[in-house]
Amino acid sequence: MLLHLDCRAGVDGQMALAALAHLGVDFAPLADLLAAAGLACRIDVSGQTRPSGPGCTVAAVCSAGGQNIYHLSDFAGIFEKIDMPSRMRQRAHAVLTALAGGYAYAQQIPAGEVQFFAAAAPQVLMDALGVAYGLEVLGVERVTASALPWFSGQVQSPLGPVPLPAPAVAFLLRGKPVFATEARDELITPVGAALVHALADQFVAGPDGVVTACGTGYGSRPQGAGLRAWLVEHTSSGADHTLGGHEAVIQLESHIDHLSGEDLGMALTALCALPEVLDVLWLPGVGKKNRPAGLMRVLCLPSQQHCVVNAVLRHTHTLGLRVQMLERVVAPRHAAAVEVAGQQLPAKEYVIEGQTYVRPEADALQNLARQRGLGVPALRNMRRKS
Repeated sequence: MLLHLDCRAGVDGQMALAALAHLGVDFAPLADLLAAAGLACRIDVSGQTRPSGPGCTVAAVCSAGGQNIYHLSDFAGIFEKIDMPSRMRQRAHAVLTALAGGYAYAQQIPAGEVQFFAAAAPQVLMDALGVAYGLEVLGVERVTASALPWFSGQVQSPLGPVPLPAPAVAFLLRGKPVFATEARDELITPVGAALVHALADQFVAGPDGVVTACGTGYGSRPQGAGLRAWLVEHTSSGADHTLGGHEAVIQLESHIDHLSGEDLGMALTALCALPEVLDVLWLPGVGKKNRPAGLMRVLCLPSQQHCVVNAVLRHTHTLGLRVQMLERVVAPRHAAAVEVAGQQLPAKEYVIEGQTYVRPEADALQNLARQRGLGVPALRNMRRKS
């Protein structure tokens, strides 16, 4: 399942929670999980209709219960007390890490030294966990987002004029598509920018697939527009291979220079053996400081991205993994059988430019070669002669 965020009217934590609530997410079980960790929290949801149509607003109330929540490490400690899926924990932690990174830039200090205001920290925690929880409940594998509104100006605060975008927001918007707007307001808060930065896999003009639901989240300000979240079923996760065509694939890649030859070989073997992996490629080269390095590329279908990302991280311990959505052309093919050295082997029959070809499956060819005490090239040559 894909979730597309239409952020043209802005985005903040409350709007995101409200949009998920409008999509049907019940946050009561999350409150129970937090209570078990010593946090008294709840999300009150109200229906509301504005010029953009029906939607929801939320009021999140959270108390730390005497726990100190000042730094990023404090959030991580609380997460360890909560029984939740690993993907939910990873998403929530990614949001808070992004937010700390934005504040660190604004204050020019290390992210670990960023101190969240005691009164605001529980709310920030609730926003990050609530959105991660909602994505988990809805079964969202992938998040896309629209371009983001940009207003260059300033607003007044009790401490004086504040430039917009705020420094933390400006830092988190780097590398993201934006458009100019006349709205003289803070349409993107630091939490909203952190949510988009951490959770959006791709920025696109609109959702691609079959729309199954739309949720609209309104913030506390009275403006008519809100954050619209579209729940979309993939339609291009795989082509009909018997007919051929186009399909979307995910390409994961990373530069690897920290593994020994043995560890690298075992990682490649483990990834190639996964049924969710379409292909694995290793390109050797030279990296920084003339260290031997290489480029690892792994292909999978969008629906398998979460599983394959975890596998790549598990087997390589790389600290950086780039993700791209690509389109590939699939030639028409179907399962067949072909005779090799007097034995029928499973094969692929495929068509290119109207010509039909048959290729034995590599595993079957390898097994037959082992049985006959031959090399695979000998079997291939036998088949050509026949």
